[in-house]
Amino acid sequence: MFIRAYLRASTTEQDAERAKSDLYNFAKQHDIRIASFYTEHLSGAKLERAELGRLIEDSHRGDVLLIEKVDRLSRLPYEQWKELKQKLVTAGIHIVVLDQPMTHSVLSHHSDSNVSMISKVLTEFMIDLAAAMARDDYETRRKRQAQGIEKAKALGKYQGRKPNRQLRENIAMLLDEGKTWSQIQCLLGCSRSTIATVKKIN
Repeated sequence: MFIRAYLRASTTEQDAERAKSDLYNFAKQHDIRIASFYTEHLSGAKLERAELGRLIEDSHRGDVLLIEKVDRLSRLPYEQWKELKQKLVTAGIHIVVLDQPMTHSVLSHHSDSNVSMISKVLTEFMIDLAAAMARDDYETRRKRQAQGIEKAKALGKYQGRKPNRQLRENIAMLLDEGKTWSQIQCLLGCSRSTIATVKKIN
């Protein structure tokens, strides 16, 4: 059983590796070793994520996907969350969440089979619930953001979202080096539309 940790932040301005020390401490407390980290700067509301996909590809049946919180894995709508979860189930990957103690039982090699089955059902329920709450929080924040923009527009104070100059400079540099769009996405966690905008300007 290999433990693979997944770290995610929505933008390059946020620190995706903020939780790494917590994951290390958790591993030490449970006498386990993290085989590898997969770090991504991309919204949890996007189903297709390069590093998460690579983690699934690298994993074998019985391996563990370790995350700090469920929202690091998903802020997806319910149907897309089911699709992602099915990929994990098909790959035989267990989800262990730091703030969901019910999920920690998979790390024990001495669980009674009946208890394990009950635990599995409860764990799946708790993860589904946390995923639904994460999506609800995402939609609430998006709604409030939209309301704030509308209010600013009404007051004549809205200047629009400012582009990330450093990100665009990095994209331009990688384009000049001959990197493919997919490679740039993996390296910078940006969208293809942003790459297209930079390429058009340059």
